[in-house]
Amino acid sequence: MDTFGRSRNQRLRTGFIAGLLAGVVATGVMLLVSVVWNGISLPEVFGSELTALMPPPLFNFLHGAIGGDAKHYLFYGIVVGQCLVFGLSGALYNLEYRLAVSTTTEAAKAIDKRPYYQRLLSLGRNTLRGLRGHTCPPDRVPQGSPPSSTQLPLLRWYDGLVLALILWLLVGFGLLPLTGAGIFGAHLTIGFVNGMLSLALVGVVFGLLFVSIRNWLTAQAAVPVGAGRKEPVGAGVERKGGSGVDEERGSLPPPVVGETRSINLHSTAPARGVVSRRALLRRGVILAGVGLLGVGLWRFITEGVTSPSIPVSRLMQNFKSKIVPPPIPDYGVVHPAPFLSPEVTSNDQYYIVSKNLFADPAVDGNSWKLVVDGKVDHPFALTYQQVLALPMQQQYESMMCISNEVGGEYMSNALWEGVPLKDLLQRAGVKAGATKVIFYAVDDYSDSIHLSKALEPTTLVAVRMNGVTLPDSHGFPARMLVPGIYGMKHCKWLTRIEVVNYDYQGYWQKRGWSDAAPIRLTARIDTPLDGSTAAANRPTFIAGVAFSGNRGISEVDVSTDGGQTWQVATLKRPLSALTWVLWELEWRPEPGSYMVIARAIDLGGNVQDPIVAPPLPDGSSGYHTINVTVS
Repeated sequence: MDTFGRSRNQRLRTGFIAGLLAGVVATGVMLLVSVVWNGISLPEVFGSELTALMPPPLFNFLHGAIGGDAKHYLFYGIVVGQCLVFGLSGALYNLEYRLAVSTTTEAAKAIDKRPYYQRLLSLGRNTLRGLRGHTCPPDRVPQGSPPSSTQLPLLRWYDGLVLALILWLLVGFGLLPLTGAGIFGAHLTIGFVNGMLSLALVGVVFGLLFVSIRNWLTAQAAVPVGAGRKEPVGAGVERKGGSGVDEERGSLPPPVVGETRSINLHSTAPARGVVSRRALLRRGVILAGVGLLGVGLWRFITEGVTSPSIPVSRLMQNFKSKIVPPPIPDYGVVHPAPFLSPEVTSNDQYYIVSKNLFADPAVDGNSWKLVVDGKVDHPFALTYQQVLALPMQQQYESMMCISNEVGGEYMSNALWEGVPLKDLLQRAGVKAGATKVIFYAVDDYSDSIHLSKALEPTTLVAVRMNGVTLPDSHGFPARMLVPGIYGMKHCKWLTRIEVVNYDYQGYWQKRGWSDAAPIRLTARIDTPLDGSTAAANRPTFIAGVAFSGNRGISEVDVSTDGGQTWQVATLKRPLSALTWVLWELEWRPEPGSYMVIARAIDLGGNVQDPIVAPPLPDGSSGYHTINVTVS
């Protein structure tokens, strides 16, 4: 490789490492600003867009393979990608600035003093040549450039600001609009101004750190490796009035105030702090492989090789999808068996799911307002205190996430207090022709329900949970409650309610999930645990919860022989028609291995569907099944 090629690769490596290290810090600043000052978070924006572009089958596969933590791995991947982009930008920027710093007046005059726009055009041309593996022939070197292209100058602080400006404009006017966020995030809740300021802060942090790290790496690369080694003629650091090289120590003398140094890259000695691109790629692949192996190993440890299953054909024998007349509920006493869910879930144990990859919003109740507008006669806005002053109603209601697997943990029950949505809509005066109501959240989430559902008396704008102010993680200052529909419709961090006359598709609907989203009938076995051991010929309680949204539960059947026969469990009278039902069956097993199955029947006589289906797009179905060994 010729001298120019070696120096080009050196500049690329140095720029990439400096950009990567500065990018790690800048990304941390970006995430901190997004949480503390409501700044823009590019990993959140791009993560949202990636999930929208992802084909539903792929989304379902990843969710099934990784589980509820899939979004966290997506976030980590985007953060790594963003840091690599920072590194690439540093490499490309550093590729252009190869000007020599000489001790002579003539060489000093040779420094490229072209306007920045000409230098940027040159940067683009040389970048393309570098990516194709071509070198810039001597006769193509721009007029006014220094005679030597193998020497790296030290960047100035304003070079960092120029790089920050380039990235700021590229993200604000290019990348963000492509994701639908608008110019500098104008379409996001944070708005145009906050988007500009937060991206500018991150850019300045990155640019100044890049210059500092790059200059340090450049200086390190020029220091001889071996102690006592003599520099070849023409290499090293030139000082005014002498050679400037300490030959006995083989190192650079301390700098003299006002002196000018020239760093020469002719020497083929290994450079300190420089990692080859091939080594970086190899390490990245190794880290990715270790990460995937770790995820698989963790799921193997926590879930085992396979989960118990029953052939659907066996379960379909003598199966009836509806029983007429419906069974009469067998209410009785349910014993507090180990691991059985409490009837009311505490706030800290209530399941939490959101679209956000990094952090959920923290809303200031003093400045928050709830806007009601759209196809209404009298749009209005309410402060938090004005909402609290409205007539309230309480109701027990259970909630389940549409991504919950059969037997999954994303299902909870609480006592809620809030304002009936119909009261707000009646105050606004819904215009004729309106068909849907849209909910908008602080974190740019949105969803909608039909107007008829919005006018039901149990659809609430909730402000309290289990007797206390709504916690931040559950939607403070206000969230929606829409009984009978999966949790994605229960919009948290509510900020606007809009009445419309068209079929609005929300955040998850654009990603392939159901719009109607009625909760599918399900029963979960809480105890005994899957794979556990029970004592023979002693009372053992099989117990759990059953849920049908707002349709109630009339019966829970339990099979201990793989679906051959069924026994009716005892139900605990529910706290309301909107909650789950606790159930249990006393069991005195003989020694052996058992496959335990549970199924539910709602108050209308509808029987739980035994056909296994994944959560996407309408919610999961099938029977929860566990294995128990009795000895």
